[in-house]
Amino acid sequence: MNARIVRFVATAVTAAVVSVMGAGLANASAADQLESRIETATGQSSTHSMAGYLQQMRDYVQAAVSANDVEAVTAAIKNLRPMLGSVATAPVERAAAVLNDKADSQAAQIERDLPGLTLLAPITGLVTSLLTTLLDLVTSLLGGLPLPVPLPDLPLPALPALPGVPTPALPDLPAPPDASAPGGDVPAPAVPAVPAVPAVPAVP
Repeated sequence: MNARIVRFVATAVTAAVVSVMGAGLANASAADQLESRIETATGQSSTHSMAGYLQQMRDYVQAAVSANDVEAVTAAIKNLRPMLGSVATAPVERAAAVLNDKADSQAAQIERDLPGLTLLAPITGLVTSLLTTLLDLVTSLLGGLPLPVPLPDLPLPALPALPGVPTPALPDLPAPPDASAPGGDVPAPAVPAVPAVPAVPAVP
């Protein structure tokens, strides 16, 4: 066969193979992007969702103190501290970070003083200070942008039911991107068409 024809056919076939490989890499890249977005959404809440949970926890602790329920306060602190630890690792504003550290320090002291108590009287002042700090923290978190907050390992210890106060609900996890929803998917690039191999010209 003519050497020029052989080179022409080889070049065309090579171009087709490269196009197919490029399409495969592009699709793999799109899949990686989608997986990354799902991993980012899973296991994270937002500062605003966390603020709502902390507000519920504050109301719960306040009701537990009013009922002099040591068990409920103990369970609340065990739920509260991991959440404060999550906020501590989030990119919140400095004022919120300072309040969060203060609340965690107060909660840690309550946690140390609770064992053996049958009445809350010895730590009422400390719990009241924690309630004030939590209120300031909630206000600060709501005043900033909603930023991602990694959630601690779930589930947390169960909270005893208290009359007249809802049991705090854990922050909602954002749903993973829905590929069927407009704007919710990572569009895969179109697969380039494989160029047709030119017909081999007749050898004279």
